[in-house]
Amino acid sequence: MGDNDTIVNKIRDIRVAKHLTQEQMAKALDINRATYINIESGKRKLNIDELGIICGKLGVSLSDLTLPSEEANKESEEKLKQIYYYILKNHFENGVPKTKLAKLLYLVDFTNYYETDHSMSGAKYYKLDYGPVAEKFFVLTDKLFDKGKINIDILDYAQMISISSTNEEVDPSALSDNEKSIIDKICKYWKDKRTSEIVNFTHSQKPWKDRADGEYIPYESIKEEPKNHIYAPLA
Repeated sequence: MGDNDTIVNKIRDIRVAKHLTQEQMAKALDINRATYINIESGKRKLNIDELGIICGKLGVSLSDLTLPSEEANKESEEKLKQIYYYILKNHFENGVPKTKLAKLLYLVDFTNYYETDHSMSGAKYYKLDYGPVAEKFFVLTDKLFDKGKINIDILDYAQMISISSTNEEVDPSALSDNEKSIIDKICKYWKDKRTSEIVNFTHSQKPWKDRADGEYIPYESIKEEPKNHIYAPLA
């Protein structure tokens, strides 16, 4: 585990950035505000269970708090890459429109957060005109294409992304069975749907609707959605 001072400083900075009060954090931990103040001042150390609760409240992964920022970013990008590969290899061998893939990654991460209080990749998502997109999505896509790990076919209506037959970086152990199950159910629902349908759906959700253009989308905002409107439209 990382240095306690570094961890509590990150907790305080993220809490303030997300406009959460010390009282709200204390309530999540089932402690009083004075005790929580002692945590942020470094007078009281956190245990691993409390760190997990705080991560859930802040919408970050444990590595975001315990690893140096550069290491946490690398870990997040690697996990996002493996989710990316899994979607292509197991559900879209013939390719998927770039915009649709971006939305699938968003639905996977935010559905996982809704069900487990943790995102799957730890990636940060932002509101763009055509829906929520992971901060690393475009850079990661360019990297994978430049390295020959994915193919990009430019069609009249979309850029189609598919996994390269020479890609040997797919790690079958990178995702848990539960994570694969979440990815599978989302991809199966959206597999034969048009890109415009998944874009319209993400536009209908509060995480996107309640943000300003270009604003970071906090993971906890998915908790405001009805249970039957997390990864697919209301029945």
